[in-house]
Amino acid sequence: MPTPTAPTEDLQALPDAELLARIAQRQQEALAELFRRYGGRVLAYVRAMAGARFPAEDAVQEIFLTLWQKAGLYAPEGGEAAGWIFTLTRHKVFDIQRSLGRVREVGGPDPELLSPGTSPTDPTLAPSIEKALAMLPAEQRRPLRLAYYGDLTYDETARRLGLPLGTLKARIRTGLTALRGLLGPKGNPR
Repeated sequence: MPTPTAPTEDLQALPDAELLARIAQRQQEALAELFRRYGGRVLAYVRAMAGARFPAEDAVQEIFLTLWQKAGLYAPEGGEAAGWIFTLTRHKVFDIQRSLGRVREVGGPDPELLSPGTSPTDPTLAPSIEKALAMLPAEQRRPLRLAYYGDLTYDETARRLGLPLGTLKARIRTGLTALRGLLGPKGNPR
């Protein structure tokens, strides 16, 4: 990972999306600022997802290296930068778990039985997300829980629910759109 240099301007005032754009232009100071903002939260998220025996600190380094490499893929019209960062984090943790042979077997505990307090979300957002999920119809809520909380791929989720893959993706897309509306500035259920 590149070594951050001394900032030449006040990056603290920039929105996250602008930091990602600057990271895509290889501005090391922007990466340092993004790490200052999200390093602790990403570490907490990784620990909540993967447990105490997982090499969380190493994973955070890999995550920020991936952010350095893939920042140009972030599209602001696709959603908030924080959501993109935590989605990238989730995928990276799954990749690391697979490489370590620690992925939960499909026959493991049913993710539907996760209590709201154990859902692997950003700890600062968990109550809001749980309230918003509870407001969704079951046909949207259940696929979201399995795919995002249950460590299942879309294919595995579709098989488990007995749905065609296209139907599952449509339900997840509709559910995510509804969640954005519920969690946005006007509809935040906190």
